[in-house]
Amino acid sequence: MPMSGKHIAFIGGGTMGCYNALLAALGGHQAVIQDVSDETLESIPNIVQTIATELVQAGLLPSNKIPDALTKITCEKDLEKALRGAWLVSESIPEILGIKQNLFKELESIADPQAILTTNTSALLPSHIGSSLKTGHRFAALHSHLGATLFDIVKGPDTDDKIITQLEDYVNSIGCHSITLTKENKGYLFNAMIGPILTTAMVMVIDGVASIEEVDKAWMDRTKSTMGPFGMMDLFGLRLIYDGWFHRPEDELSDLKTKVLSFLAPLVGIGRLGMKTGHGFYTYPNPKYSDKTFNAVTKTNEAANYALTSALSQSAVLLAANKIAPYSEIDRAWCIATRHPQGPFAILDEIGLDKTLILFAATGPMAGPENVEKITGFIMEFIAQNKLGKSSGSGFYSYAAGENE
Repeated sequence: MPMSGKHIAFIGGGTMGCYNALLAALGGHQAVIQDVSDETLESIPNIVQTIATELVQAGLLPSNKIPDALTKITCEKDLEKALRGAWLVSESIPEILGIKQNLFKELESIADPQAILTTNTSALLPSHIGSSLKTGHRFAALHSHLGATLFDIVKGPDTDDKIITQLEDYVNSIGCHSITLTKENKGYLFNAMIGPILTTAMVMVIDGVASIEEVDKAWMDRTKSTMGPFGMMDLFGLRLIYDGWFHRPEDELSDLKTKVLSFLAPLVGIGRLGMKTGHGFYTYPNPKYSDKTFNAVTKTNEAANYALTSALSQSAVLLAANKIAPYSEIDRAWCIATRHPQGPFAILDEIGLDKTLILFAATGPMAGPENVEKITGFIMEFIAQNKLGKSSGSGFYSYAAGENE
C-alpha cells in the first residue's frame, strides 16, 4: 500500500479514468486525473459528478460520501506533474496499441521507480502493451467495470508477485472485489461472457426469433435478475455498444457486424442512448421490465431461454477449460459484476451437466466451432465422475441432501 502523502495518478480523463478516480477517492485515496486536452480537463468535474449521481441512484453509493470524495480529486495537464509522488498509475486512454505503448515508455521514464504501472485496457492484451517497457516487473493490468465493484488483475510476463498483492490490497481498500486471472485473456472474465449474451440477444430480435421483451423475460427468469440483455445495454449505453462493434476489424464477423450496426444505428442516430438519455430500447425512469406485470404480460419464448443460457454457459466453460481462472472465480466475477445470485456454473448445476451437453448440441457452437471439443471435454470430466449437478448431490459444487428437492 502507498507511503503517506502519496497519490494515485489516473492517465486519461474519459469516463473510465474518472470512474476509477472516484472509486479511489471514495476509498480515501488522493487522486490526480491527467489529460492533455483542455476541453477534457474542463469536463472532468461534471463527468465525476454525473458518475457519482448515477451510483447513488443505482443504490451502490450513499450520497453523504460524495462531497468528501470530490475534494480528493484534482486535475492536471502536465504528465510529469501528475506523476510526481504517485505510488500507483492507472492508464485509461484510447484503445490504440501504439499510443498506449508510447505512453508506457514515458511513464517508465518519468514515474517514481517504485510506482506500479497499470493499464485499464478492455480490448488489448496487457502483454502487448507492456512489451514496450524496458522492464515489466512493476506492470500489470488493473481493469475495472463501469457501475460495478469488480476489478480484473492480470500479471505481465515479468510482473513481481508482490505487485499483484499490492494491487489486490488496493482494490480491497476501496471496498471493491478483485479477481486475479491465471493468465491474460481478451475480455478478461466478465466481458468475455457478457459480449456473447448481448450479441445473441440482438441477433434473435434481428432475425425475428423473439421480441426485445421476450428476450429480456427469458434472461430474467433464468438468472433471477432484475433486467435482461436489452436493459443491460441501456445501462451500459448504446453509444458504447455501437462504438465497440464499429471499431471491430472488418474481417472479424463482418456479416454479423453489419447486422448489429444496422440494428443499433437508428437508436444511436436519434440520441436514444439508454438510461442516461431517458430512452433506449426502453423508456426511463420506468422501463417496462421493472413493471410488476412485465412477466405476466410478456410471452414466454423458450428459444430465447435456450440460446441465452447456452451463450453464457459455453463462454464460461471455455474460460475454465482454457485455465483463465477457476470456475468458482468465474462465477464470482459474474455475480459481482451483475449482482445476480448465481453464476454460470451454478446455473449449469441446476440444469444438470448431462442435459447441458444436450443444450449445447441443440443451440450449436456459440463459442466457435473450434472450441466444441474443448468445452465438451471439460463437462465430460465431471460427468465421468457422476457429478451431474444438484440432482446427483454434486456437480461443479456440492449440495446437501434434500437441497435439490
